[in-house]
Amino acid sequence: MTAQQFERHAHQFVRVAADHRQCVKAGIMGVADDHARVYVVLSVEMPLPYASKGSSPNGVKLQERVEIRIAADYPWKSPSFFLREDFPRDLPHLSAGGGKSLPRPCLVDGSIDEYFSSFGLVEIGILQLLSQMAVWLAKAAVNGLMDPEHGWEPVMRHNLDDVVVVDPAAVRSRVGRDAGAVWLRSDFFRYQSGQGRLSGDEVYLTINEELAASVGKLGTFPFDINVSAAGHPYGKTITAVFWAADNVTAKTIFPETIETLEDLAARAKEFGFGPAFDAFLRRLEERWESATWTSQGSLPIGVIFCARRPFKLIGRDSSIELLPYVFDVSPRKKRENLYQGPSGRRAVAARQVDKVSSTLLRTVSASADLGKIALIGCGSVGSKVGLHLARAGATITVLVDKGILQPHNMARHALVRDVLPLAKATELASELSKLGQKPQVYLDDAARGLAQAANRTKIAPAGTSSIVNTTASLLVRDALSIVPPADFPARVTEIALFGRGKGAFVLHEGLGRNPTLADLEVELSAKATEVESALLFDEKFGLTEIQIGDGCGSLTMPMTDARLSAMSAAATEVLADFISQDAGGGIIAVGTQDANSPTTTWRSFAVPTMITVPVDGADWTLKISADVDRRIREEIAVYPHVETGGLMVGACSARTKTITVVDLLPAPPDSQRSSSLFVLGKQGLKGAVMERHLKSGKRLLDVGTWHSHLAEQGPSPTDWCTAKDLAGERSPPAVLLIATPSGYCSIVHDPSR
Repeated sequence: MTAQQFERHAHQFVRVAADHRQCVKAGIMGVADDHARVYVVLSVEMPLPYASKGSSPNGVKLQERVEIRIAADYPWKSPSFFLREDFPRDLPHLSAGGGKSLPRPCLVDGSIDEYFSSFGLVEIGILQLLSQMAVWLAKAAVNGLMDPEHGWEPVMRHNLDDVVVVDPAAVRSRVGRDAGAVWLRSDFFRYQSGQGRLSGDEVYLTINEELAASVGKLGTFPFDINVSAAGHPYGKTITAVFWAADNVTAKTIFPETIETLEDLAARAKEFGFGPAFDAFLRRLEERWESATWTSQGSLPIGVIFCARRPFKLIGRDSSIELLPYVFDVSPRKKRENLYQGPSGRRAVAARQVDKVSSTLLRTVSASADLGKIALIGCGSVGSKVGLHLARAGATITVLVDKGILQPHNMARHALVRDVLPLAKATELASELSKLGQKPQVYLDDAARGLAQAANRTKIAPAGTSSIVNTTASLLVRDALSIVPPADFPARVTEIALFGRGKGAFVLHEGLGRNPTLADLEVELSAKATEVESALLFDEKFGLTEIQIGDGCGSLTMPMTDARLSAMSAAATEVLADFISQDAGGGIIAVGTQDANSPTTTWRSFAVPTMITVPVDGADWTLKISADVDRRIREEIAVYPHVETGGLMVGACSARTKTITVVDLLPAPPDSQRSSSLFVLGKQGLKGAVMERHLKSGKRLLDVGTWHSHLAEQGPSPTDWCTAKDLAGERSPPAVLLIATPSGYCSIVHDPSR
């Protein structure tokens, strides 16, 4: 942009500003080749007693002159607003700036550039910014820029170049009742923002939670300076944290005019820990006097002042505000003192940035606290689910997977690695460590591990509240379904994709492991819609042998990474909702992709606690869904004076020794009912059984019969004969369920016993 263009923009701004109702005067201050400066004098609305004196008690004048700077990227970016040099700086919503630069008000919540650009016409944007400036000044005049119920407004530091990265909760946890200080190990990196105190001299300081000794030999310090290939100095240093006693409250907002160590020492005194800061500077220099280690570079030192505010900070659960600063020391040969060098005794305010932590990620994600989660399965789905959960602020306690990453995994896995093979769980743990996670790794078979009490604590360490199974393994699902809740109390959820990524389901077990994952999978087979059934059970959508090398194949489900990612992400959101709801019973959610569209439609339904019935005559357990129980009782109500019955549909597992009943077939028309006997007919029965079997993708079977007793009577000799006949007709176990007025009993004839 040329000077002529800047002049045109300046004239436009002044012309528009003159039309603002609170503009007393406007004019051009100067035009250069890279910017233009204009000013506006605004009439400030304030109470009559203040106005009669020409200013408010805190120093805001009845008419305030505001300087506006128009930079080269205008009108793509907003003009910048500055107040007079002697404007009161002990106000919130004032940017820290650098040193004693002009104070800069914060006019909008968010990006001022986006706000300015939200108005189609530049003229409207100018008027809106001036209105924001006028409102800001009016609130400043009556100390109304901060609302105690809203929270304490931290000093504005978003435009500072030097950065201190810290876990605020960890630092605040070190602040005690009495005054004190602590030195923390830190890593630094110098970078070039183009607008810092010295070109290429800005500091990015990351504070670790590890203590750095403040006394003793210098060798215990983590001081070090290196230079990267790009020429940027980096290394190790310290950050000193200071706080006053808990009866010292910092009610004043001090202006960020810090430029020297003397300024910093004066500020420490104002906060109530001046002697401690002075001692820190002396001790630091004394430690260096006997040091043999030197460097030609300057070493940044971090400082954090902890100010106890009158009430909690906005968005924080603490009233302690962290105010970070940075200054340089020069461990050079032939130095006269530690504070020599290009920066001398210069100190600058720094921008505080939260370190990656579960709290930060949860806040950014607007996620509920999902607690501690163990992840079983670190493949394509598991790796994406794990990262989604970690980025939502969940704590991943352990990663379970015996597999290794191979080249074909790169098509869909969340991790990209050029050196293979590598353990999936170990590599995912390494990735999660960058998000502040420290998960353990279990590299053995999950199903076998769950069978051994000693390994269960490795799969779900103490404190783990949820288990997420993404293996799509029937063996793992069954193992998770039979592990005793007392030995394995974490609640289990399963996420799986089907139909080549066109479908996904989430199974969330009930409290006390009732219903289990295995129960829920059977329930899903019974309740699947026509579309879901096609994707779940049609062989063309199932697993396919994929060639991964000459003579080598892998059984997998072909789909794009985008499809797998979309379904995994949606399933993770469903999982998060289930964990947050903490419902008593089980829940099933199913998502299917709409035809000719990437949109996925989800539905969910509750699966209440199932009725568990011991099976007499065999080492099996019968489980009846709440829906089946309801239908049995409704059938009995239709025939209150005679015995009635029907056929039970469900699934059996020889591994878990469980029969799960999720559906009923009505008694054929040739069935016989009397007050002492029910005989199940045969007319159309085989056809009905086969139809139900095929509709469920051959998942659901005829698992036995049921009939009612009019009194509280257990199995009769006739019932045992019937059980024997059932065992001869069907593969074991063929269960016979008896419904009494108040409950159930069941029997099985086992020829081997």
